[in-house]
Amino acid sequence: MRFEKIISALGKVDIVAEVGCDHAKLTELAFVRGLCSRAIVSDISEKCLEKARRTLKRYGDLVEYAVCDGVPEPAYKADCIMICGMGGHLIRDILSRYDGDSGLLLSPQSHSEVVRRELAVKGYRIIRDECFEADGKFYDLITAERGDMQLDMMSELYGVHWKEPNAALRRKLKIRLDNVLGGGDRTADETERIREVLRWQR
Repeated sequence: MRFEKIISALGKVDIVAEVGCDHAKLTELAFVRGLCSRAIVSDISEKCLEKARRTLKRYGDLVEYAVCDGVPEPAYKADCIMICGMGGHLIRDILSRYDGDSGLLLSPQSHSEVVRRELAVKGYRIIRDECFEADGKFYDLITAERGDMQLDMMSELYGVHWKEPNAALRRKLKIRLDNVLGGGDRTADETERIREVLRWQR
């Protein structure tokens, strides 16, 4: 369910790259859906890369593999780079060392706000920014391309489309608000920000 949702945000491209690929299930789905012709997959762990090789064995020379902490140099030629399944701070760190122009498909497990902030710093413009729910957990799905972007605090914290109805975002923030009001350690400012988003989510 989560992988299917993420890959739905990938348009048809020639080359896709998956950074921190683990089993490379996203790349496999991209091939299965006919969304890419070739792929580059990388991971910091050679052991994980071996799992990716097993997953993608049928695609042979259409796939290039790299052991790398970050975006490998071959991935700079990709039309889209996918970085998913990591915390926001790690994705931010990877982006901070990247200076290419590929489109980006990102799905941080946490702290999406630091990813949005880094995208603005790196000269990227967010195109899609969606909260979704899978297997009882909430995730963010962000796509971006080169371009100028100004982020205010609300867009940084809750997504650039926070005024657009999104059932998953509404459920996520209702849970968060209940937690804050039930004795959480956040400030009154956060409570008011959440309520402001929920007013748009009715």
